[in-house]
Amino acid sequence: MNSALFRLPLWIACTLPWLAATAELPIVDDNALRKALRDHLGQAVDEERAMSGEAVSKATAEAPRQVELKLPEVEPATGPPRYETLARSVFILGSIYNCGKCDDWHNGGGATAWALTGDGVMVTNQHVFEKASGDAWGVCSFDGEVFPIVEILASNPEEDLAIFRVDTGGAAVRPLPLARGAPVGARVTMVSHPEGRHFFQTTGEVARYLRAPVRGSEATRTWMSITADYAKGSSGGPAVDDSGAVVGIAAVTQSIYYGAPVDGKREQGPLQMVIKNCVPVTALRQMIRD
Repeated sequence: MNSALFRLPLWIACTLPWLAATAELPIVDDNALRKALRDHLGQAVDEERAMSGEAVSKATAEAPRQVELKLPEVEPATGPPRYETLARSVFILGSIYNCGKCDDWHNGGGATAWALTGDGVMVTNQHVFEKASGDAWGVCSFDGEVFPIVEILASNPEEDLAIFRVDTGGAAVRPLPLARGAPVGARVTMVSHPEGRHFFQTTGEVARYLRAPVRGSEATRTWMSITADYAKGSSGGPAVDDSGAVVGIAAVTQSIYYGAPVDGKREQGPLQMVIKNCVPVTALRQMIRD
């Protein structure tokens, strides 16, 4: 036995292996990431490098349905994606605003985005931008790098998808490859930001595909239901398969409650299940002319 280690108190000697392992864990500091978004987007506002919520909303409404892009050649992983690798392709999508009562910037609404190309083209849900507000919008990486949104490239409200560009200042980001699809039962992994719990990973499988009407239209759309959990703030997050390729984009949830008729009316009872519906990757592929 190592004599130096032997002279340590027993509780310290037993704790050292745990401390070494903990030091290597990817620790997320939610408050620090929110502060980074505030500080750097505030600077982008001062330098007139960021789009306001009003500009983002207007550009989304006017954007074409398709965009011509050269998708990068990204080699999918040979095994299930590692958390650190996947998280560094996912971004916090958020805004800042000034309340008018102080000089500070405040965090606005948040969602999730992910990198489609290495030079800053990203994907999220169209509904995230539809009624955007605030003084500036941008994304924040796992490492706290902040990039302002500078352009909305394409938008499809029926499929609830938007493709946009951020100014990375020349920095490269790691894009995610696009799968061709995923069968029911295929394993999926999701990294998103449910209610400000940034870079939260869940796993599950493809539960089914369904066709449903588009609200306010006679058109229909296809959803991909998954069992990997997500919640408010996860909109736009990527669901990836075991090779690390995107098979769907988180969009909506539907809560199922148990209800028993009371005086002819069905009252809301205990929560039984939450259905998670994603936009299939095939819908995104149709927006891209490669």
